[in-house]
Amino acid sequence: MTFYQIALILSFITACFTLASSWTKDPHRTYWYQVAQCLVYAVAAFFFGVYPCIIMMLINACRNYLVATEKYTLRFCILFSILAPVLGLLTNTSGVIGILTVIATIQYSVCSYLLKKDIPVKLNVAANLAIWMSYDILVRDVFSGIMDCSGAVLALVTAVRIMLDKKGQKEG
Repeated sequence: MTFYQIALILSFITACFTLASSWTKDPHRTYWYQVAQCLVYAVAAFFFGVYPCIIMMLINACRNYLVATEKYTLRFCILFSILAPVLGLLTNTSGVIGILTVIATIQYSVCSYLLKKDIPVKLNVAANLAIWMSYDILVRDVFSGIMDCSGAVLALVTAVRIMLDKKGQKEG
């Protein structure tokens, strides 16, 4: 089995966590699924040979853990927003591909601090997955690209489900 094939198998596992995080209405559960997603994709990034992504995924896993446990403060937001470009650019050997992981990490770090409610969290997930789709295309991770696109659509559908639930509760 080649490294590329191993990476694709890990991408499949990652995709399952991506879809679960997009579908759940509970913001805390969203972040727990993303902890697992980031840890598995860190290993996949090794097999894809995109080493800066490993660092970003580990930063993302730590951040998502802090958000899920409600320990993500402004200090952590600033720390992760500084760590991402510093470590990402220091280790970047992948050109634009490496920079996309930095952009995605900064975007999600800031939005995870600012956005706490269910619908904004889902919109944040959709926006972040759009950035990751670009990354997937550039590393030729077709499966993750399809799944990230599906996850983004699913996050938007879930935001609509939440809005409809809230509307139904107001009318009922």
